[in-house]
Amino acid sequence: MERGRRRQLKIIGNGSNLVDISYVDNVADAHVLAAVNLNSTATAAGNAYFISQGAPVNLWNWINGLFIRLGIEPVQKKVGFGTAYAAGTLMEGIYMWLSLEKEPPMTRFLAEQLTRSHWFSIDRARHDLGYTPRVSTSEGLERAVEWLTAQHK
Repeated sequence: MERGRRRQLKIIGNGSNLVDISYVDNVADAHVLAAVNLNSTATAAGNAYFISQGAPVNLWNWINGLFIRLGIEPVQKKVGFGTAYAAGTLMEGIYMWLSLEKEPPMTRFLAEQLTRSHWFSIDRARHDLGYTPRVSTSEGLERAVEWLTAQHK
């Protein structure tokens, strides 16, 4: 958000990538459900579960929607994936060569995460744990905006 306020963000790629998001209360619910399962039938023991809202969102539309609600200019400028990936490679090398401990503003991993679609099914968590997102994506956004607004007063 700070980089958005400083207008330092760019959409990487064509901006159509879909990603999972998770509202924190839903993640906490999933942990409680897992603990209940482990203390009873333990049918979930040793299994991995993806927890999310249950439907991916367009990353850049979601970010821009949040920014607009917070009075931050939406991200409009774009840079191609190849350019961002090359910049990440270069920055990683410079930061390593200079022994800088903080993370570079662009990395190869970040370029990929901000460009590619990636989401996962929560069907296994629904079936095994009884998980269902209780806080919708829109309600989660409302709560996040309310909290973030209160933090910056």
